[in-house]
Amino acid sequence: MRYSRQIPIFGSDGQRKIERSTVAVIGLGGLGCNVITQLASAGIGKLIIADHQDPDETNLNRQFVYSYFGLDDIKTVSSKKWIEGISRTSVVANNVKVSSDNVSIIEGCDVIVDCTDNIETRIVLNRFSLDRRIPLVHGGTESMFGQVSVVIPGITPCLNCFLPKNESKDAPSVGSVVSLIAAIQSTEVLKLITGTGETLAGKLMTVDMGTNTYCILDLVRNEDCSECCNMTREI
Repeated sequence: MRYSRQIPIFGSDGQRKIERSTVAVIGLGGLGCNVITQLASAGIGKLIIADHQDPDETNLNRQFVYSYFGLDDIKTVSSKKWIEGISRTSVVANNVKVSSDNVSIIEGCDVIVDCTDNIETRIVLNRFSLDRRIPLVHGGTESMFGQVSVVIPGITPCLNCFLPKNESKDAPSVGSVVSLIAAIQSTEVLKLITGTGETLAGKLMTVDMGTNTYCILDLVRNEDCSECCNMTREI
C-alpha cells in the first residue's frame, strides 16, 4: 500500500484526514519546491499553489523542480506538472503574487504554508489566517540559518508579533538548509492535520547549520500588535 510506512505513525484515520485536506503553499522557491514534494508524497488531497515568477539559473541549487523541467515554463506550470507526476494530489495553480486583492484564491484551505521571501506577502497571509482562523506554518531561510513557527489564530502570537519588518533581498541560500526547513514545515502541516505529536504552535524553532545549533523559543504575543491584539483568545 502506498502509505503503509506512514499509517503506523498517523493511523488510518489520520491518513484519511491527510487525503481529505486542502493545503495552500504560497511561494514556489526553494522552500515551496520541497514542501509541495513532501506534502504530495504524503497524500495531501489538494494543493493550492501560488507564485508569480519565472525560474532562472540562480534558483537551481535549491529549486530542483526547475532543474527537472527546465527554465522555459513559469514556476506554477512546472510545479503542477511535478505534483501530478509524483502523486494523486489535485492541484490548483495560481500564477500571481498573493496580495490583499487576490488572497481569496486560497479560500477553503485547512492550512496555509508561508514559503515566501518578503514581509508584504507574509502580512497578507497572516491577516487572512487570522480572519479565517486557519493555521499558518511559517518558514524562512538565509545563508546557513532557518526558522519555523506555527500560528494558531486566537491562541498564539501571529507573524506580525515577531517577524522583522525589514528583510534581506536576494539573500544567499544553501540548498540543504532550505530542504531542512521545508521538511520541518511539511511535518508541522501533517501534525496539524492529523493531530499527531506536538507542533511549534506559539514557538519559534531556529536552526544554525553552521554551528549545528537548534533552539526552540517561546513566543510572546505583542499586546500592541496591529493584527491580532483585538482577537478574542481561545481556551
